Parts: sequence; structure tokens; C-alpha cells
Amino acid sequence: MATGNLAAVFPGPGKTLEVTTVEVNHPGAGEVLVRNHAVAIQPLDAKMLLAGYGGGGALESFPALLGTGGAGVVEEVGEGVTGLAVGDRVVFDTRAYVKADVNRREGTWQKLVISDARTTAKIGDTAFEQAVLIDFPLQTAVGALHVFLGMAVPGSGSSEDKVLIWGAGGAVGSYAVQYAKSVSSVDSSMIRKLSINTFQVGHTVVVTASPRDFERQKRLGASEMIDYKAADAVDRLRQLGPYKYLFTASGDPASQKALASLLEAQGGGEFASVLGGEVELPSNVQRVYRAFSQAAQQEEYSDWRAWWYREYLPKVLREGLVETVKYTKVPGGLGALQQASTNVFEGKVRGKLIVDPQE
Repeated sequence: MATGNLAAVFPGPGKTLEVTTVEVNHPGAGEVLVRNHAVAIQPLDAKMLLAGYGGGGALESFPALLGTGGAGVVEEVGEGVTGLAVGDRVVFDTRAYVKADVNRREGTWQKLVISDARTTAKIGDTAFEQAVLIDFPLQTAVGALHVFLGMAVPGSGSSEDKVLIWGAGGAVGSYAVQYAKSVSSVDSSMIRKLSINTFQVGHTVVVTASPRDFERQKRLGASEMIDYKAADAVDRLRQLGPYKYLFTASGDPASQKALASLLEAQGGGEFASVLGGEVELPSNVQRVYRAFSQAAQQEEYSDWRAWWYREYLPKVLREGLVETVKYTKVPGGLGALQQASTNVFEGKVRGKLIVDPQE
């Protein structure tokens, strides 16, 4: 049975994290206790810590415990849990905005974390760091495309439909390209039999990216690459359309205006964006802006949740179906979270930062 727990507790707005001893919670029905070996510093976490971002004011009481994703080893299993056992290596997600409960059961900025078994996935031999780094951006991309825009799951789509991913150079955009390209009506057993790369048989994917990233985007599955800084970028994209699915993985106003212009010319429709904002849209265009990575925490998306954690994510990690992520491991354990979050918030780092709470 697990003993001893440390957490980086957030005392309140404007205050710095305090690494302190906290209670070891034990899993209830449908829960597991995980010894946490990897957390990725996500922009969402950094904004909650340093800018008071709380998803509509949910961070109202303190002290709180932040962190939405982790990877580690199951230490205890609660009543009624099936498919997970003590010793399993897992990646897991917790709710982003409810972090001030008195027992601080959730929040991954601690050594021992309670996780809902329904949002916990086996990772096999995948490194903890890669599991937690892939989960968040991939879930954001697939949530936007599949849950909110209605794209099919791999093995059931049509290559005749065109997809536009704006800002494909980042992790979310790159995974959006790979997911869209994996959606195909080609039977998966036939793919294995013929040794076909699934990224070569899905939707036709058009992306915007930096020219220095064009070769990688082609390897990931993009059919056409447009320099997002080019003066004629929107005109060239319009010539390559029309598009059934449009997603801006950068979310900036310029990208939203571009996608809205393309949709208006197509007769209207909707696009997904990782950011909101005050961009004025044509009357026949709608922007879908949600916390895409948090959809699995909501009961209305329970079917998606079951598919993600029990089928798709384990398969992706087990079979290496997406590109791995480059990262920097920050020494110092929980005590390093404050400065690491500041660096992410201020844009002082390239790539992803990982902290091991067990250090």
C-alpha cells in the first residue's frame, strides 16, 4: 500500500507553488491510485498558475492542485475496476478546472494521484514521457476533428473528403494531420496484409506550415503544403478546396479569419479552433471552440471516452502510429514546476518540458 505523498500546492492567485507533504488518498469505486512518473508542462496548466485562467471561473477556492495529465504505475485499484491492475504502466487524465477539493485527490502535480479508471489507459512498454506527451495534443486534435467536427474513426472514412489543418507545425497540428490521414475506408486487416502505411490512405490533407517543415508534413501525410505567411496563402488554399473539415491548431485571429473566408466562399459551415477570441465571423460561418482535451471528462461523451482510453490511445502507443515528441526533462522534481511553468508561459522554451514528480 502506498505511503508518503508530496505535492506542489498552489496557495492562491499571485503566489508561488509550495512543495509540501499531503495526504495519501486511496481509490474509491471506479478509481485507481497511480505513482506519477511524468508530467508535461502544458500551456493550460501554466496559464492557470500564472494568469488565473480557470475555464470560466472554476478556480475559486484555494489551496488548489494543478496538472491535468500524467503517466506512471498503478499502485492500488478501487472497487469495480476492470481492465487495470496493480503494476500496470499507464497514462491518465484528470479534470482541468476542479482542483480545489479539500482532499486534493486530483491534480497531477504530486507523487501519488487518484485517477478515474475510465480516463486511464495502458501504455505497455512506451516511455512515461512519450505517453504523457502524446496523449494531450493527440487528444486535442482527435477531439476537435472527431467529437466536434464529426470526422470518422480510422478505418471508416473516405479519401475523397478534403481536410485543412492550419498551423500544422506544432504538436496538435501534426497529430491532426496524422489522424486525418489515418481515417480511411480501407480495411485495417488489408492494410496489415499489404504492409500499407495507414498515413497514405486517408483523407486528402492540406496544411499551412513553415516551408522548413514541408518535408516533415509530407512524411506525416499532407498532400499540399502552403506557407502560412505567404501573401496569397488564402487564395491558394481556396483553389485547393473545397474542404469538409477545417481546423486551426494555432487558433490565432489571422487563422480564424482565413478559415472563415474559405468557408464563406464554400457557402458556409464550421471550423474548429484551439482558441476563442473576438474575431468577427460571417453569418454563415460558425467557430467550434471547446476544451477539446477535456471532452473525455464529460458524460455526454462517454462513448468517445471508452474508445479513446480502451482502444485508440493504447493502440497508438503500442504500435507507434504517431510521431514521437521531442522534449527536455527538467531536473528537480516537483520543485521545478514553478520555473518550468514560467518558462512555458513566457515562451522561453522550444519544445516540451517534462518533470518527474518522484525526483
